Amino acid sequence: MKLTHHGHSCIELDAGGVRVLFDPGTFSSFDDVKGVDAIVVTHQHADHLDPDAIDSLRAENPDAVWFAEPQTAQLLADKGVEATATKAGETYDVAGVTLEGVGSTHAEIHPYIPRVGNVGIVVSAPGEPRVFHPGDSLEGRPENIDLLCVPLAAPWSAVKETIAFVRAVAPQHVVPIHDQIIAPAARGIFLNHVADFGRDGGVDVIDVPVGDSVELSA
Repeated sequence: MKLTHHGHSCIELDAGGVRVLFDPGTFSSFDDVKGVDAIVVTHQHADHLDPDAIDSLRAENPDAVWFAEPQTAQLLADKGVEATATKAGETYDVAGVTLEGVGSTHAEIHPYIPRVGNVGIVVSAPGEPRVFHPGDSLEGRPENIDLLCVPLAAPWSAVKETIAFVRAVAPQHVVPIHDQIIAPAARGIFLNHVADFGRDGGVDVIDVPVGDSVELSA
């Protein structure tokens, strides 16, 4: 499996020759992404789905099937994009790669704005690592996760909550996402907390710079 980081929460997974793009939002750079097999949107916020980029994504990836949590699927339908509405516990097949919905609701930012839907996705394929992309929610607890894409910092999360989430999921490795709101000089603070305390004895952090890729094995 190959993982490419396109910035913030936008990652691309190539599992068994099937390419899946996650959360193409405004803090990401994915203009060169062409020919993916599936596009997954965990929720409707612009940093996870850039509304101005939908038409170009469709043009560059005409054969891609779309998956999105139900509220976002409706927003996409209003723009002429047919997307399968994802739900917790449901599985979806893309040419032999399985997508499994996890969770239903975005983490609380504060009590004064309504919470929107958020469905994370576990990606699995024969002989490949199980990868969990939670979007902006820390409620999911899928089992047997090899790689967790962990939101590193957000208005809705303190580092103690990030660490608790990593410990609860108990992955073998983590890849930091949702990190474009961190000043570069401070980024190491968050990385070190997750690496040192994400498991007893520490957890392996695979920090993938924007635009770079890494090969992963089960």
